[in-house]
Amino acid sequence: MGKSEILENKEFVYYPVRKPRFEFSEPVAKHWLGDSAYRTHILNAWTLIFPDGERYFIRTVQPFLSKIKDPRVLRNAKAFIGQEAQHAGEHKKFWRNLEDQGYRIKGFIKFFNKFAFGFLEKIAPKRSNLSVTAGLEHYTSLIATVGLGLGVLKQADPQMRKLFEWHAAEEIEHKSAAYDVYLDTGGGYFRRVIGMIVASILFWSFTFLGAEMLLWQDGLTFNWKVRRDAFEFIFWKEKVFFHGIFAFLKYFHPRFHPEQEDNYHLSREIFTSPEHQYKEVA
Repeated sequence: MGKSEILENKEFVYYPVRKPRFEFSEPVAKHWLGDSAYRTHILNAWTLIFPDGERYFIRTVQPFLSKIKDPRVLRNAKAFIGQEAQHAGEHKKFWRNLEDQGYRIKGFIKFFNKFAFGFLEKIAPKRSNLSVTAGLEHYTSLIATVGLGLGVLKQADPQMRKLFEWHAAEEIEHKSAAYDVYLDTGGGYFRRVIGMIVASILFWSFTFLGAEMLLWQDGLTFNWKVRRDAFEFIFWKEKVFFHGIFAFLKYFHPRFHPEQEDNYHLSREIFTSPEHQYKEVA
């Protein structure tokens, strides 16, 4: 099946741009996810890399908007940009809370930005950057599916649970947006695979580096209970390692498409619940 056939035969899911207003007005505990330092700091690490990462996603898709042939792909690409802009702004609000809790986060954010966007983004062609975004979106959909499917966020502080549930549900909604732009504008298999390899290195390296940085500041780097919790998170209970490996290998199939993952019901469950009703702007 060729690229044009994949787009022609897929069922398009349309989604709006929502505008939540998270304020984090109530105090949030340091270890806000089930009193687990490790799980909390994995999600805190994502909160540190998401804002600038989401802006990168937007920058990689925008140059191709005028080249998109399929109006359905164009419609979803514009909604994708709108959703990612909201994600960037809402997650960045929590940086202040982390700093108020005593965490030193600016050095990590500066290093992440210089390496990912000051170096890699600048040396890579535009289409290669788009392929990296497609790969990263595959991972964000994966972690959203794992998080919502296993109910990981049910143990979270209510404010943080709502933030991550909203974000996860939208990642599932727009899981194929960047991938479809890549296909529609002539992206090939080899570049897609290289983009996924780069995405994998970036995503997992900075996820675990960020978590370890925060654990170090907690004085918990060599805490046995924390290490056991990390082992369970990565290999036993949530099985993040095995989910990640499976997602990585699946992406290499020539006929792979994000729509093959049956997870839209998780997103619908979030946005039909009373606590996740937001103003829609598009």
